[in-house]
Amino acid sequence: MKSIVVHAGLPKTGTSAVQAFFSANRDTLAEAGIHYPQHRVDQNGISAGNAGSLMERSGHLFVASAHAVAKTLEEFAASGCHTLLLSSEAFLPELPGIAELLPQARFVLYVRDPLAFLESDYNQRVKRLAHVDPFEASPGAYGGWLGHEHLYHALDSEAVRSRLVLRPYLPELFVGGNLLTDLLDTAGIDTAELGDLSLKRVNLSYSLHALEIKRALNVLPIGPQLQERLDVHLQSCPLGPTTYTLMAPAEHERLRKTADDELRALALRYDIDSLEPMRELLREKPPKPFRPQQLTDDEVDAVVRHIAIVGKRLTRRISQTLLEHPEIELVYPSLRDSFAAAAAELDRAPAGRQQRRWGRWVSRRSR
Repeated sequence: MKSIVVHAGLPKTGTSAVQAFFSANRDTLAEAGIHYPQHRVDQNGISAGNAGSLMERSGHLFVASAHAVAKTLEEFAASGCHTLLLSSEAFLPELPGIAELLPQARFVLYVRDPLAFLESDYNQRVKRLAHVDPFEASPGAYGGWLGHEHLYHALDSEAVRSRLVLRPYLPELFVGGNLLTDLLDTAGIDTAELGDLSLKRVNLSYSLHALEIKRALNVLPIGPQLQERLDVHLQSCPLGPTTYTLMAPAEHERLRKTADDELRALALRYDIDSLEPMRELLREKPPKPFRPQQLTDDEVDAVVRHIAIVGKRLTRRISQTLLEHPEIELVYPSLRDSFAAAAAELDRAPAGRQQRRWGRWVSRRSR
């Protein structure tokens, strides 16, 4: 019997990681009878997933498309596979329309701890959208936590709700120990022939030090290519805490109650009990250590030195931009001196290396 499974997020629930796995293992999936349509993945492991398999662009948005669905179903039939597996967060706003076009499809969505979502969303906005303001501990910040507007829209559709499994995005509750095994189990896919199902981390979160330097440098007009390069280098930064919260204890306590009330209201409104185990765990879970958004001059300098080691050209460009724009106010003014010193050191280094290489060549020639 043919099966169609549509995984649609929610945002900040590891969708990129599972898509990177599916994309890299399409042949293995096909051998196990699972057709996963090909899509592009960028150097950070990020993509729109299979959005184009069921939708087409309308301006800057995707909308459900009968033509795209028909083409994908033809490819599925030709594949000889028994299961069509599709994954994209872009499906979420269009799930009611997709449900009408695919009456046999089943849907899988994950819901994350709203507090964790809020901080992850902030981190992502600093990384990708040049956000410069400090973290705001508010459910309405950054578009609202959980993406509930689209979730409620999907759940209001009987066609979606009757075929939907809503799962908690919490490692303690994953079937098989990780998101991938949980998703495949929820989809009713036999994993016996799929081999290693461990997930690689993609789109890594910043350490606190890296987050603060990126936030400070977001005011500079260095262009999207250098911003992307800066993002990659800061993802590799080993400096500063990686387990932390930007919520002060009182804010965390207040928001935990608000989040619990919202999850309870969602469960009651749509008669969904699958999130209750997550609610129970989150009520008892202690917060991560609170860290204020403030670095010392020495910490700023250490991150700049890391950037200089892994991104020499980037360091020179940022130093030059800082020099050209003395009017720009920085969260950390010491960045100007740190980048100037790092660039000067890089400018001195090539001559030294050339002399060393020349010395070795002369030594060999004189033997």
